[in-house]
Amino acid sequence: MRRRNGIDYGLVPAHMLGSIQRYIERGQPIGSFLTALLSNDLNLTFGRADEGNRGAIGDWVTFLWNEAPEDCWGSGAKVEAWQARGGRMVGTTVEASAE
Repeated sequence: MRRRNGIDYGLVPAHMLGSIQRYIERGQPIGSFLTALLSNDLNLTFGRADEGNRGAIGDWVTFLWNEAPEDCWGSGAKVEAWQARGGRMVGTTVEASAE
């Protein structure tokens, strides 16, 4: 199990782990696949997915639903707001409300 800051990243494809962690923890920019996925755009998600991500979309949805903070995904506006606020990390500590 890959757990970090209270989030189980076990369903995330290994090649995407760093990107999703940096996005959730610090609101760092993400690529076109994650932007589409987190924005809840099914057509673009499949269109932008590489082979590994295409086969793992069910795992991605399960991860988002069960593990990811609800404010970081679901619409393009939520993704933009999450990035603007710098994710769930403040300095080097996890926000108390995020745990």
